[in-house]
Amino acid sequence: MEEEEFFRLLTPQSLVQIDERIAEEKAFKKAEKQAHEEGEEEELAAHEEEEPKPNPKFEAGKKLPLSLKDLFPVEYTSKPLEDFDEFYDTQKTFVVVGKDMTIYRFSATNAVYLLSPFNPLRRGALYVLVHPLFSALIIITIIINCAFMAMTEVPAGWIEYVFTGVYTLEAMIKITARGFIINNFTYLRDPWNWLDFAVISLAYVTEVVDLGNLSALRTFRVLRALKTVAVIPGLKTIVGALLEAVRRLRDVMILTVFMLSIFALVGMQLYMGTLRQKCVTFANFTYDNSTEGNDTLKSFDEAWYEWAMDTENWKKIEGTGEFLICGNASGAGECPSEYICINDTHTNPDFNFTHFDNFGTALLCTFRLMTQDFWENLYQITLRAEGPYHSAYFVIVILLGSFYLVNLILAIVAMSYDETQKQDQADADEEAEERKIQQTMHDELREDYHEYLEEKMSQAKSQSDTSLSDHENADKISLRSNKPDENGQFLSVMKKGSINGSRMDIEKKSHDGEICHPHGGKHVDPRDMMVLKSLLAHAEGHRNSRHSVMSDYLPFEEEEEPLKDRLYKRFCSWTCCPCYLKFQEIVGLIVLDAFVDLFITICILANTAFMAADQHPKSPELTEILQNGNYVFTAIFASEAFLKLIALSPMHYFRDGWNCFDFLIVFLSFLEMALDGVSGLSVLRSFRLLRVFKLARSWQTLNMLIRIVAGTMGALGNLIFVLAIVVFIFAVMGQQLFRDGYIAEYGDDMPRWSFTDFLHSFMIIFRVLCGEWIQSMWGCTNANGPICVPFFLLTYVIGNLVVLNLFLALLLNSFGAESLSGGESEEDKEPNKLSEAIDRFKRFGRWVKVKVIVCLKVKMKAKPKANEREPSPRVNGKETIPDGEATFSNGTLIEMQTKFDDDEISVQGDVDLVDNHSPDKSTTIVVEDEKKAEDITRPNSRASPRESLSSNSHHSMSDDDTKLSLTKVDADGEPEINEVKVTYANYPDDCFCKICRRKCPCCIRFENTKWGKKAWKIRCLAYALVEHKYFETFIITMILASSIALAIEDVYLEERPTLEQILQITDKFFTTVFIIEMFIKWTAFGFKKYFTDAWCWLDFVIVGISIVMLVFELLGMEKVGAIKAMRTLRALRPLRAVSRWEGMRVVVNALIKAIPSIANVMMVCLIFWLIFGIVGVQFFAGKFYKCVDEDGNKLSVNITKNKFECLEKNYTWINSKINFDDVLMSYLALFQVATYKGWIEVMNDAIDSKEIDEQPEREVNVYMYLYFVFFIIFGSFFTLNLFIGVIIENFNQQKKKAGGSLEMFMTDDQKKYYMAMKRMSSKSPQKSIPRPSNIIMGWIFDAVTNQKFDIGIMIIIMLNMLTMALEHYKQSQMFTTILNHVNMSFIIIFTVECVLKLIGLRHFYFKFPWNIFDFVVVVLSILGVALSDVMDQFLVSPTLLRVVRVFRVGRVLRLVKSAKGIRTLLFSLAVSLPALFNIALLLFLVMFIYATFGMSFFMHVKHQYGIDDCFNFETFFRSMIYLFQMCTSAGWDGALAGITNEEDCIKETVRFDNGTTIYSDCGNYKAGVMFLTSYLVISFLVVVNMYIAVILENFSQATEDVQQGLTSDEFDLFYEKWEKFDPEATKFIQLSQLSDFVDYLEEPLRLPKPNHFMLVKLDIPICEDDKVYCRDILDALTKNFLGTSDTPGEIDVNEVDKDKEKIEYHVTSSTLMRQKEHYAARVIQKAWRRYRNEKGNLPSPPPYDMVISKESDMVTSKESDMATSKDSKDTATTIHEDTASTKSVKSDTSTKQTAGSSIDVHIEIPESEITEETAMLSPENRTVELRADSDVVA
Repeated sequence: MEEEEFFRLLTPQSLVQIDERIAEEKAFKKAEKQAHEEGEEEELAAHEEEEPKPNPKFEAGKKLPLSLKDLFPVEYTSKPLEDFDEFYDTQKTFVVVGKDMTIYRFSATNAVYLLSPFNPLRRGALYVLVHPLFSALIIITIIINCAFMAMTEVPAGWIEYVFTGVYTLEAMIKITARGFIINNFTYLRDPWNWLDFAVISLAYVTEVVDLGNLSALRTFRVLRALKTVAVIPGLKTIVGALLEAVRRLRDVMILTVFMLSIFALVGMQLYMGTLRQKCVTFANFTYDNSTEGNDTLKSFDEAWYEWAMDTENWKKIEGTGEFLICGNASGAGECPSEYICINDTHTNPDFNFTHFDNFGTALLCTFRLMTQDFWENLYQITLRAEGPYHSAYFVIVILLGSFYLVNLILAIVAMSYDETQKQDQADADEEAEERKIQQTMHDELREDYHEYLEEKMSQAKSQSDTSLSDHENADKISLRSNKPDENGQFLSVMKKGSINGSRMDIEKKSHDGEICHPHGGKHVDPRDMMVLKSLLAHAEGHRNSRHSVMSDYLPFEEEEEPLKDRLYKRFCSWTCCPCYLKFQEIVGLIVLDAFVDLFITICILANTAFMAADQHPKSPELTEILQNGNYVFTAIFASEAFLKLIALSPMHYFRDGWNCFDFLIVFLSFLEMALDGVSGLSVLRSFRLLRVFKLARSWQTLNMLIRIVAGTMGALGNLIFVLAIVVFIFAVMGQQLFRDGYIAEYGDDMPRWSFTDFLHSFMIIFRVLCGEWIQSMWGCTNANGPICVPFFLLTYVIGNLVVLNLFLALLLNSFGAESLSGGESEEDKEPNKLSEAIDRFKRFGRWVKVKVIVCLKVKMKAKPKANEREPSPRVNGKETIPDGEATFSNGTLIEMQTKFDDDEISVQGDVDLVDNHSPDKSTTIVVEDEKKAEDITRPNSRASPRESLSSNSHHSMSDDDTKLSLTKVDADGEPEINEVKVTYANYPDDCFCKICRRKCPCCIRFENTKWGKKAWKIRCLAYALVEHKYFETFIITMILASSIALAIEDVYLEERPTLEQILQITDKFFTTVFIIEMFIKWTAFGFKKYFTDAWCWLDFVIVGISIVMLVFELLGMEKVGAIKAMRTLRALRPLRAVSRWEGMRVVVNALIKAIPSIANVMMVCLIFWLIFGIVGVQFFAGKFYKCVDEDGNKLSVNITKNKFECLEKNYTWINSKINFDDVLMSYLALFQVATYKGWIEVMNDAIDSKEIDEQPEREVNVYMYLYFVFFIIFGSFFTLNLFIGVIIENFNQQKKKAGGSLEMFMTDDQKKYYMAMKRMSSKSPQKSIPRPSNIIMGWIFDAVTNQKFDIGIMIIIMLNMLTMALEHYKQSQMFTTILNHVNMSFIIIFTVECVLKLIGLRHFYFKFPWNIFDFVVVVLSILGVALSDVMDQFLVSPTLLRVVRVFRVGRVLRLVKSAKGIRTLLFSLAVSLPALFNIALLLFLVMFIYATFGMSFFMHVKHQYGIDDCFNFETFFRSMIYLFQMCTSAGWDGALAGITNEEDCIKETVRFDNGTTIYSDCGNYKAGVMFLTSYLVISFLVVVNMYIAVILENFSQATEDVQQGLTSDEFDLFYEKWEKFDPEATKFIQLSQLSDFVDYLEEPLRLPKPNHFMLVKLDIPICEDDKVYCRDILDALTKNFLGTSDTPGEIDVNEVDKDKEKIEYHVTSSTLMRQKEHYAARVIQKAWRRYRNEKGNLPSPPPYDMVISKESDMVTSKESDMATSKDSKDTATTIHEDTASTKSVKSDTSTKQTAGSSIDVHIEIPESEITEETAMLSPENRTVELRADSDVVA
């Protein structure tokens, strides 16, 4: 059969054929080259054939495609075959297919110059290499080797030799099979093998030479652990994404280093040497000036210097070994009394690592700020040294460096993952498709075979013999089934060898499923069936070795039932006697009822509450209650499971996943009860917690999130595996490299975080992954020197920035697939029993309500009143529902049908009148009557109050006549959230609401009275006032002023009584203003409209609080505590600004819309954490207590073993502040762990803990680390990232909605074009600067406008940066002098540049912002040199401005082709800035409100823990800089400890008679926890994540723009080039310049010469005077680049047209038209000549160029005379447009001809020219007509 054609063994003949093919190709290429040189190609050459590419299906390492697997002959396994990828036809390669069907590709040249592919040794090596066991063996060896490397105790030396031997053997086999390096597919052409080769070489070298520390490089062997990746299929995606991300990170890395260098340079200029300032005590300093005993007398200065430099005399910070930093600037940190602040000491903080004294450490500091690791420490010491205003530097670095660059990395990783995922998905789909096709083939053949068998049975036996004999000739028979297949082709299996041509055919055919596609008819030839049978037997392949005689007749045995189903049937189907079935039915009725479900849900919640009630210390009563509760709940859940088991029968019960889950939990509960006494098994208790997840059945979001988690579980498992490998690799490397250094440096005093053994190495690396690298790095560098820095940086970049971001990428990916609106899956489709139960209660309530109403109606028999309806007012641009009707705010869609009937209202069906559980349905009211519909939607413009009154009577009807039947209408859609913008009509609404008017006619009478009219006038006035444009401005000013007043009330207010009085007065004034504003709005809008707007409610609440405050103040009760607390609520005033500030309102709207999903995720987080919290309580409750001495130091176990000994010896037994004693405390502890702040202390307590009341011992319980590792992976990496996922998902949904209808209806091509046009419309050509007429100035002008000049200056700027980076603290005098000279030369160069530009560009120099900036820098630099001392003191140091000059590099980036990636990044930053600004504003607002709250609650808190004299809540500014630090979650644990400190403080405020007051400086535990956790959730989890969402969104947008369309950069460059051709910015150039211009452009718009035919094809319009318009050219080039020349006819881009209206724009022709005219003219000439030759002596036609070109239109008569006299026979006449008598050529064409039309060209001979010959022609024949089809012309 054909497979022999496709798979051919490699023979010497094959090699000869390959050589022939190579020779042929070389000859062909040579011929082609010659032809090219001789210029034989036409100008418009056909597109070259695309470069051939390797077939991705046959890539080395991939499995054989499914379609070929069945055709592959088993005997060819592990043998060299000819390469079946056509790409390699002309390359010396062969393939081997392994036993697992993996393709291996080898070079067919001699390996190591000796072994040909047919050499038995090489054949053997090949066989071993492709065997699956070989790779498995190597991987096992690697894993065992890794395990040995992780051991602390070094095993016997010979083991190392064993591993080296195995690796050497592996390398030898590979080299023998593949060859060494020269050709493709040899050993060293595979990067993995480089690693192996290096490791093996090192192993041998180290045996001979001692390489010292280099031998640690052998640890790189661990990287081979990554090779396991190739074995596990899912891992390939993750690793592929990782590698792709690392490849793409290049640009971000360059940008990051660039930005960080700038920040580092600025930092150096600002803070060089400032962190050396220390507090030195002068209390005990004595100066001894006597000479007795002193050989040399010290001067006072020397003595003081010696004293000041002695570290013993420096002030230390309590609790840490660090020295206190101080500063002499205003607002800087002060020294305590008896201490003085001196600068210029000999050490810097943190082992001398934290400082800006040289470029290297400054760069490290900025990188630390970017990664936000322990940055609060750097921030605090710098502000202590330099004063609070320097926080600006940190704000910029955090916003740009940290938020932007780090999230760019995230964006890139996410995109890489996304693309890899898509690629893998496509591959998987393709494979599934192939499987499907094969399955269909099988099924169809099977059907045919069964039909055939049935026929067979009915025929005589003899026929079967014939068919058997036919079977032997099977492969010589051609068979066709009677029916064609789907493609209309008949099944045909050809004879052997009948396929000619490419061997790919069979692969392609089988892929398309065309080899066998029978749809068998009834009358099938039995012989055909035998062939089918043999074909199928072959396709079933070599899988089934057992052949029975029957199988010859029956290749299709009936499919066996899977074992699982058979077991189900055997054990789980209880089909019993009828009485049991009846019993089963009754049980089913009870247990499957919705109320039982509700009861079980309540039990789950109660059970959770019981488990969460566990605490320490626990009273015996509570213990008993909890234990009994556990028994009760276990019994309830067990009986539920048992009854369900009976009701459903096990067969159905165990088919549902949730039921299995329930059953497992019940089983575990019983197991735990049974093993109650056994110690160490209390962990089993935590399995009860899994019951919480049963809630997911009825709670949609939890269900969806669990589905997301389950969906990502596969990928997540792979990712955790990769994470483990990465952590393992770095941990082993760290252990091997640094272990000895630690032991030597620290000895017995080993720090907790070290590389001494594998567990500690693992934890350090895990900590780096969490983002904390700097502190561990200091410890490491102390022990091992600077080699630690690159190690930690690499670990951080790979582990944290890449691998961890993959976590997020993965989540975002699954969010995209499963939106939070919830994709309906099968589980959702079954009715939700819980909601059904709640529904029943509601229906019951409604039934009661209806009965009561009917009862009342019957009793009262009231008269029908007029039921009036009015047009509903529009609030916020939305229709509200008329008052009289029920208002369905729920969101269920209800259709109101009005029926006229008797006086009873019946509500049909189960209508949810108030159902708040369906937020995703929008409210619509379908009004039947058209007239009414018109009235309801009529805009509420009111000409007079009367008019609306009269309109009311249009639809008055009696209540009793109306029967409302409400039927549910199904409608999905998003909830309509009232937009925040309030759109008001021109007149206020009516005074009285509809109900009043309906029930009380006197209202209408009042409206018509004199007073009513006056009231109406007042309301109109109020309305006009509110609508006035300055009203809002005034209110905003008041809001801002009142906010500022709040900010001034700080700790110093009491010292300024006047200010205090002023503030009290202004506060009352603001309150009054806001009350008046509220009354005016009530008058203008009426209550209903005012109170239906959320923002008005906010105003109302805030004003209400102020009123209450005023009342209490008048009553003299303002000192009451509750009132004080209320006073703080004034801090909410700034919120009112939100609704009035456009940018902020957009962000807040987006946030408000995200609130439901954020709240849901919050709940899910809390449930996840609850589980960890309860487990934590069980592990650690009461175990964090310890015995401490009077200084607060923990005592060792040798001194005191337990609580009783501790108290006996008069020590104190205290608990840690953060502990796990109850669930709420454990939530706080877990929050600290999840944000990595204060988590080290929590973990230390946990791993030291022993039993309750026992003294903790260091690292006695070290495996408790694993609890925290699991929590961080699931509770932090996972759940906190869900926040980002939710916010981004929400953003995308908003965008889809806001995408607008325009983009929805466009194809992709049109969208690209539309986007390009939008960008294009914002640009237009600028006037170029005129070149000066003076020669010298002209030369200078040419020089300074040249690109090379710019690039030269750029290089000098870079060099200037370099010299600045060389500066350092305390540099030698000579170094300083050299640098000064170099700087002087730079200043001279920049001054010269500035002067030259001024001469060349004249006053135009100041047109460009960069030039102005340069000018300022130059002037300041010169002044700085002249007045260096003065400048430094008063103004900014000019050096700082020189740093900013670096940003000029941005100008050059445009010229660098390879910098496209960086341009994209900067472009995305530019695009994001407006949105980021809005978010920053929101963040500022949140900080403002919290700062005022903080000041009112924690103003007087004692300075300890995180609160000190610089960072506290005493003044507004300090509160702000502290809150800014905490918005990144930095240092919030210290702040929490400070503001919740209730023990060590002054409890009561004391006021003395002399007016001084000593305030209570205690914190407030509850207020502090609430304050900080809410602030962190809002700022750190929500607002900062919005930043991430915006950046991700814009980055992917920018990348998309760059990938598919033209960015604005390209348009800028176009216009820059345009200036050269159109210096006056007329927007036109001559047609003759067009070809040069498009050739002069930059890629991608450039059309290189020769481009004549290309321009013709582009059909560019030509205007009067043969000019071409710039937009037309750009438009044509854009279409050409996007390949959308024909699509966007229908897209209307108004801007371009508007632009054309402004200028004289008259199209007369186009390039395509022109070409057609030229062509037509040529054809006419030929026709005319032919005609003239036939007719004899006729005048010749004019030359075609004269006919066409407009210049020749203007040829003077003089020239025409010359032309005529030249040849009287062939008279050529010129053409004048004004004289009708001349011969004229008319081209009857529209200005812009579309392709496919035709041109009429005719030449008319005027009477004056009629000669004898022409007179003989009839008048109609005097016109020579020609019809040229324009397609031919083109």
